[in-house]
Amino acid sequence: MRNKLYILLFNLPLLFTLNAQDIHQIRQFGDEQFRNGDYRLALKEYQRVLLFDNERVHNDLYSKIAFIQYYSNEYEQAMRYFDYAIITERNDSLRFELMLKKALCCFRMNNYLAALNELYDLPDPPGRFLQNKKNLYMGICCFGMNDYENSKGCFSALLDSLGIRNLEEVFNDFSRFNKKFRPGKAELMSMILPGLGQIYTGNVTDGLNSFLLISGVTIYSLVTAVNYAIIDGLLVLSSWFYRYYSGGFSNASDLAQKKLDRKKEEVYAEILALIESNQLNLQE
Repeated sequence: MRNKLYILLFNLPLLFTLNAQDIHQIRQFGDEQFRNGDYRLALKEYQRVLLFDNERVHNDLYSKIAFIQYYSNEYEQAMRYFDYAIITERNDSLRFELMLKKALCCFRMNNYLAALNELYDLPDPPGRFLQNKKNLYMGICCFGMNDYENSKGCFSALLDSLGIRNLEEVFNDFSRFNKKFRPGKAELMSMILPGLGQIYTGNVTDGLNSFLLISGVTIYSLVTAVNYAIIDGLLVLSSWFYRYYSGGFSNASDLAQKKLDRKKEEVYAEILALIESNQLNLQE
């Protein structure tokens, strides 16, 4: 057993040398799997290459691995490899693109604050195309964080005068919608009259159910108080009324928020369509 261990230790540098000599073949095999769409196998081969690449001649694999993990929805791992790729990349434009991709990983994790921090750390973009990309990403970040004024400013930088006017209309309509269906407003309406907030947000069935339920509990409490004792009526009222009453106005607030979230998605799609259309017109 001891002899075998000595043999293994003696030949360990040779094993590493042999692997180093085969790096090019491993890289070719990994590239072949990548082209064939077997990204998992390509990922393993690329990681083997980087493990034995003491000369650092295959640094371009960091970005390939990052993209594989990005499209595999492994965003935290992708960010780590984007960092490696950014450090080793010498081309300013490619490095800027990699930094934008890292911010995109934060988008995918719905971490708009982290994405915005990544974008603020970017150097001056080398070219108008990359500047537009940065403005687009920053607009998306601010929109995701409900910072609509800054979002509008970033998106406006991508549009001509007509596009800016159209964008203003979109944001103005969205602002009016937000004021109309504020969760606090719907909640207050249901506090004043149970079910009113739900009906106001378009959920008539929930509103009527809430109104009838609270009315039924109130009537039952009054009947109990008249036929038995006031204290019994109050006990029924306190235990059931507040439970359904508070649940009703909380439900109204939730329904209003969901309505706003749906509208926000629609406005987001409308803004992106406006930008895309405007960019196509500028190219013509």
